[in-house]
Amino acid sequence: MSFVAVLVGCLVVFGQFAADPIRAVEPVGWAAGATVSRPAAGDDFSLVVVPGSASTVAGRLVQATVRTAVTTGAAQGVSLSVGSLPGGTSATVEPATVRSGEPAVLTVRTSVSTRAGTYDLVVTGAGASARHTVVFRLVVRAPAVIRAAFYYPWFPEAWRQQGLDPFTNYVPARGRYSIEESVVRAQVADMRYGGITVGIASWFGRDTVTDRRWPAMVRAAQGTGFAWAPYYEPEGTSDPTPERIAEDLHYLRATYGGQGSALAVLPDRGMPVFVYNAGDLTTAQGCATVDRWNQAQALLQRRFGETVHLNLKVFSGYAGCSGTPQVAGWHQYGPARAEHDFSNAPGEGSYNVSPGFWKAGLPYGQGPFLSRDRARWRAGLARMNASGAPWQLVTSYNEWGEGTSIESSQGCRNPVPAGVWCDWSGAGRSDFITDLHDQLPPS
Repeated sequence: MSFVAVLVGCLVVFGQFAADPIRAVEPVGWAAGATVSRPAAGDDFSLVVVPGSASTVAGRLVQATVRTAVTTGAAQGVSLSVGSLPGGTSATVEPATVRSGEPAVLTVRTSVSTRAGTYDLVVTGAGASARHTVVFRLVVRAPAVIRAAFYYPWFPEAWRQQGLDPFTNYVPARGRYSIEESVVRAQVADMRYGGITVGIASWFGRDTVTDRRWPAMVRAAQGTGFAWAPYYEPEGTSDPTPERIAEDLHYLRATYGGQGSALAVLPDRGMPVFVYNAGDLTTAQGCATVDRWNQAQALLQRRFGETVHLNLKVFSGYAGCSGTPQVAGWHQYGPARAEHDFSNAPGEGSYNVSPGFWKAGLPYGQGPFLSRDRARWRAGLARMNASGAPWQLVTSYNEWGEGTSIESSQGCRNPVPAGVWCDWSGAGRSDFITDLHDQLPPS
């Protein structure tokens, strides 16, 4: 073959390659100055989680280290993910992408909705030329104690009421905030740090101000291990029928529940519902409330196939009502007293602590009133932990109008006597939250 023929043949072959629509496309992510390379055949890595298992109480988190290493060839990017999670549980791996040879942190967050049991979580590492999985065994125990705080989603409206603006004697460190996702996310982190796993959020009914805040609250808590339970307020101002109660509870479950939701649903017990039945001033009134709510529970089960874990506010003679055995638990809401011990109440008892009570508009010290005292608060937490009460209740996280908040304050708005505790913002975190963290519930 002549030299010319060879040259022509090469040009033809070159033209075929240049016209190939696949080979002519620039690599994805190509940029000037970048080096584009493909892993050589045989590039591989190993994947392991250390430790390989962990045990926790529902509502708490566990962490482990995900380790990768180059086994053959060159390092490559590895995307890390977690699957086979039980309901009520979330997990993250940070960073989510590493170079083989680099570690990451696995964090698994359980919630009170996580059922006790043993679960094999699957950690996956996906690289350009290899994919590996490893099992991380998670053992979840049912909580003997649930710590919860009463929470009020009625801001910004409640900053101005009863002719006062703002309606509080304190200066919240977050300012006059609105209940929006970014704010609630920070508040949830606050409560989680204090061992609070459930927020008992005031709910006045469908399409009320408090109801319209729930979507932001639920979104802010998703993936954190924190869960919300309703504080049913209509019972405090009226006697709703069993039909209305059942429909309201179904609305809450259907609207804010579901897969991945932050609505609390206790395994085999149902959605916890706290009820502010403050109008029950006599035994007869209270027992009638018990009967209505038991009828509502039966109706909810019959009509919607749903159950609730009912927790009523105590009243005179509550333990003797014929319907009391059908009520799951009891609580008190009286933050003008530092502590309420109902650990021996029928069903699931409770222990309640309050940091103080100073209602907006009242001079300092005028009753009902409870001054803030850190030594007393800490001693109250110790007694609460020792009580054995299944429910540890904090009144409240952010009821600024009554002055019961453990959320950070940086001062008082009214002239007050010297020595009054007005600033509990601590070193960037509420002193009350820090004390709760230092005395976590027994596991």
